[in-house]
Amino acid sequence: MTRVSFAKAAAIGVIALLLAGCGQWSWNPVRWFQRPPAAGPPLVEVLAIESTTASPAGERFEQSWDGARLIVDVHSPSGIGKAILRPRGQWPLRLAFRMHVSALEGFEARAAQNMRISLGREPLSEPPLIDLPYGVVAKDSEQLEVQWVDHYR
Repeated sequence: MTRVSFAKAAAIGVIALLLAGCGQWSWNPVRWFQRPPAAGPPLVEVLAIESTTASPAGERFEQSWDGARLIVDVHSPSGIGKAILRPRGQWPLRLAFRMHVSALEGFEARAAQNMRISLGREPLSEPPLIDLPYGVVAKDSEQLEVQWVDHYR
């Protein structure tokens, strides 16, 4: 192998290695100095959640604290569902649901009292946060039943 062809092969190898690493580097200069997004609050399991949806494919529930309020993120690809929540000790002082749906036609919670809310038919720009009013869940409530319907299901 000649000296020139060895230099060409080495240069091609270096270029190939550099291009292989390009998937890890952003070519958008705006992103060069941005910080990565902050991690969300740590997930907890304060409530035992059982989905009673007819077809719960892709449905998931995530729990996290926001001060003294427990937020349950409901991800429902089908747009319609039901769940039963039970405390793994005692109920949190405040409870809220963040619904990851397109448009919330109806949300209902039943325990010591019943609550129903509708956000209409307009598409949502971000997931709505629904705080349960005081009294819907009592200290001695064994379970909380929730159900939701997405207008665009």
